[in-house]
Amino acid sequence: MSKLALFGNSPIREKAIPWVNTMGPEETQAVMEVMESGTLSAFLGRAGEHYLGGPKVKQIEADFAAKFGVKHGISVNSATTALHAAIAACEIGPGDEVIVTPYTMVATASAVLMNNAVPIFADISSETFNLNPSEIEKWITPRTKAIMVANMLGLTADLPEIVRIAKKYGLYVIEDNAQSPGATINGKFAGSFGDISIFSLNYHKVIHSGEGGIILTDNDELARRCQMIRNHGEMAADDLGDYETVVLGNNYRMTELHAAIGIEQLKKLDDFLVKRRSLADNLTEQLKTCEGLKGVYVPEGYEHSYYVYPILFDKEVWGINRATFLAAMKAEGFPLGAGLQKPIYLLPMYQHKKVYNQTTFPFSLITNPIQEYKKGICPIVEEMFFDKMIIADLCREPFTSNDIDDFIAAVAKVWAERGKLHEFEKSNTVNT
Repeated sequence: MSKLALFGNSPIREKAIPWVNTMGPEETQAVMEVMESGTLSAFLGRAGEHYLGGPKVKQIEADFAAKFGVKHGISVNSATTALHAAIAACEIGPGDEVIVTPYTMVATASAVLMNNAVPIFADISSETFNLNPSEIEKWITPRTKAIMVANMLGLTADLPEIVRIAKKYGLYVIEDNAQSPGATINGKFAGSFGDISIFSLNYHKVIHSGEGGIILTDNDELARRCQMIRNHGEMAADDLGDYETVVLGNNYRMTELHAAIGIEQLKKLDDFLVKRRSLADNLTEQLKTCEGLKGVYVPEGYEHSYYVYPILFDKEVWGINRATFLAAMKAEGFPLGAGLQKPIYLLPMYQHKKVYNQTTFPFSLITNPIQEYKKGICPIVEEMFFDKMIIADLCREPFTSNDIDDFIAAVAKVWAERGKLHEFEKSNTVNT
């Protein structure tokens, strides 16, 4: 906002650093090899030699399974389809409930609705921003079939405790690990705690192949069902005479091209994380000097992968609203995110319970709902979205320690002018 460029001198930074291309000659060579082979996809949608795909697809599956220490990898064309395949593989369907966080990308909950089950939202921790184990049990009913845990922003939830709760009630644990590849708890990778987990290779993730997803599991039957769901499973069941396995399949297949890129990107994951963690550690340390801003909390024994860097804003300390702070930081060359994600249960689909047509199916299958999608059911999530959460995307290439220094300098400059900003705020409406 030009009106906020009121400091009488140039902004700290004139323009933001653009997104960096993490592709290198290795990815180019891998793609060229596939192109020259002429086999851009080797899948056939029925049982036989090509039912499980081509060599690159099989390699990326094996590489992911080996990297994260699980038995099976199943590639798909997105993390969203991976989530739906995981729900379907766990035989979750009409009349069932799945506990999820409302503070994540909508696909986590939409995958539940896609199989005509109903998402039930539990609140998050105000420190990790992940599903709070102490909030889970109050939402469990005889209809509950799974807990879907989204490991958010690069940090895992308290997976050992969530797994304990799931075992107590006989529930599946599905890990949505799209944002946290390489995050660990006591050396054990996120994505290896639950019964089944998913990873994203979408273009803005830590590693990517443009689009793509990976499913991991140690369970032979879940792996088999995922392989069927991604590739017209009803045809394969008919070919094999497997009439006991009821699977409605789709085309969720990954191409050889995307697999070739993903193979090379996975090799670079550790190096990318070293750089992200170094920048994040620097930012965390420097934020300690900034009043009214709180940097990342990482529990003991946990390792963060810093998909993005969350900061908590205290408007009482600053004397201005978050929107005013964000506008001033943008004027200084640092555009920041506000709130992350509107609580999913406040979206129109949930407010009106309309998914397919003018019916309220599948919500109408639950005759005595334990949860109404009303404001107030997850107060921590709402506090983060409406008042406190700021997202900084500074802990990745091509940013350097100089950018972190400039960011802190911009914060200090805005802090020094907060009195003027307060007066500006009283006479203007500042949009986030």
